[in-house]
Amino acid sequence: MTKSDFIFGLLRSALWQTPHPHFKMSPYEYKAVMDDGEKQCVMGLIIDCLRSNNMELTKKCVVHMLQLQNTLEAENKRINSGLHELCQLFEINHITTIVVKGQTLGALYPKPMLRTIGDIDFYIPAKHFEKARKLIEKEWKVEIEDGESKMHVSFRYKDIEFEMHRFLREFPNKSMQKAFNKLMDAYPPFHVQVEDMDVPTLMPTMNVFYTFLHLYHHFIKMGVALRQLCDLTMLLHHQNERIDRKLLQQTLDNFGFTKAFRAIGTILIEKLGLPEEEFPIPISDSDKKYGERALQLILKHGNWGQYERGSHDRKSFKYLFERAYFRLSNQLFFLRLSPKYNCSLLLSELPSKTWERTKSLFS
Repeated sequence: MTKSDFIFGLLRSALWQTPHPHFKMSPYEYKAVMDDGEKQCVMGLIIDCLRSNNMELTKKCVVHMLQLQNTLEAENKRINSGLHELCQLFEINHITTIVVKGQTLGALYPKPMLRTIGDIDFYIPAKHFEKARKLIEKEWKVEIEDGESKMHVSFRYKDIEFEMHRFLREFPNKSMQKAFNKLMDAYPPFHVQVEDMDVPTLMPTMNVFYTFLHLYHHFIKMGVALRQLCDLTMLLHHQNERIDRKLLQQTLDNFGFTKAFRAIGTILIEKLGLPEEEFPIPISDSDKKYGERALQLILKHGNWGQYERGSHDRKSFKYLFERAYFRLSNQLFFLRLSPKYNCSLLLSELPSKTWERTKSLFS
């Protein structure tokens, strides 16, 4: 059994709350597994499996594991508190919002407090955007300035990072951008329970499309972690009966992501244990080749590609070259999975972004 197979076994046990064969783990083995858990943002799931199945660890490892669990739970409570404040502020002031990813997906896990946290991403329709910005600045005493991104503005409140989105995904192709924005506004919010509070998010079918698209976009450009795959797995499982399969298939076809979605689906089914009947579109054997290649890259590079060689020196030519090479090779290899999207990235965004980064080295 390879180390990755072992880790997937731990993840499946935690995701589905199923028994795992008992084993004894040395301090060296414990550290190696936890390092991978940190790299892939699934440390909480590994802790859950180890504790739930009473794995045999040294006392020092047990103490370390409990400390990590307490930290994760405290961080989730802190993020949930900020999310609740945000939702209450908008509800009182009659501002429509949609919260995506993060805690809204974490709520679908068997033990939500053990999901590795991120920031809080929320979308405000254009007609309310400036009103919402001014309201937050006034009530929370923060300054929200436009940054480099056209898609969102960022701010910190109570040491929590918030991203306030003008639109939920940026496309280099203008017609795709217009169609996507229209699609995200076409359906009413769907509410999920996050620590006993109703939080508005995307309706299940669009949430599956968006969650996949966010995963795939960052996978192609920078790299993602196993946590994002676990998020999509839990979303597909818990919202299975609410997903309009015909609408999802049509949406994926219209935007040219059907083959990419199927490739990612092979990982969810074969590695993370999603029942095949809960994956909303049929998968063929030919999808597995791309799924296996995608998984190799995810395991190698980790969350946001931060574990690739040279990534710590972000102002060097070496880093710039590696990032450009990583994106170019990904976009070419996976061209068949999403030709329209990848071609638009290759012809417009990649050259412009690379040129901007190159100029920044001399500024």
